[in-house]
Amino acid sequence: MPKISVNSEQNMDSSSSNFNERFEVATQAECAKFFGLSSRTIQIWISEGCPGQKGAYPLDAMLQWGKNNKWCKSSDPLLAGGDSDNLERYRGVKADLAEIDLQERQGEMVNMTAVRPAFITSLGFMKAAGEQLDRQYGNDALNILLEAWENAINHIKDAFGDDETNE
Repeated sequence: MPKISVNSEQNMDSSSSNFNERFEVATQAECAKFFGLSSRTIQIWISEGCPGQKGAYPLDAMLQWGKNNKWCKSSDPLLAGGDSDNLERYRGVKADLAEIDLQERQGEMVNMTAVRPAFITSLGFMKAAGEQLDRQYGNDALNILLEAWENAINHIKDAFGDDETNE
């Protein structure tokens, strides 16, 4: 984003410091010099809806237009400009959601609704193996495996919550 200063000596030489009481300049060249852009760019901005016309270039309105349409573009119009409490909360929630999305993509966070059934299904395989052990080696082998299976289920419930709807 271009650095913009309202100090007229810094942006324009003293002979072209023609701000009026509404903080306007009269020529496209003065406007371009103020913003550090070319006259052609100012012409393009005007054609795209930026405030200003021959003889009256409102620098404050053009600055706001440039901020909203050129320098601080966002696909979400609620993220550009403004500073209300609700808008700040909205921005905070958007940032939190982006962080969660990043953690999921980096493998640091998983969706529990998908993980928990996978754990339960895996434990079902262990139970089936235990039943086969029971048939081949007797009840003691089955009891050892069933106790391990129950311990694993309890550990999963403790670690991820006891939501019976997902089992």
